[in-house]
Amino acid sequence: MPISRFLDDLLRSGRYDQYMQKLIEAYNPAAVEGVMCRTTLSVGWDGRLYDCDFNQMLDLRLAPGLPQHIRDFDFTQLKHRPIVVGQHCYGCTAGCGSGCQGAVLA
Repeated sequence: MPISRFLDDLLRSGRYDQYMQKLIEAYNPAAVEGVMCRTTLSVGWDGRLYDCDFNQMLDLRLAPGLPQHIRDFDFTQLKHRPIVVGQHCYGCTAGCGSGCQGAVLA
């Protein structure tokens, strides 16, 4: 996943664009159904809510207007929420998919 130390290494070595192009070319719409953010929330140590572990690492909180803390959890609001996405999301949707929910069967 192109975040944190790996992202720093990609940028330092000048390989970021090449790596992202590989992920983009490997995008698989079938993998989208199984990504973690569709069925799971991440909860920070302080109770803040995130769409996934990677968004938590990047401090990308849930979309505005949604509960932002576990104390305000509302299943109805969160069930069909819009998901905050970024370039790192290509990592979970490339090839057969990845992440906590497993991979697409070939």
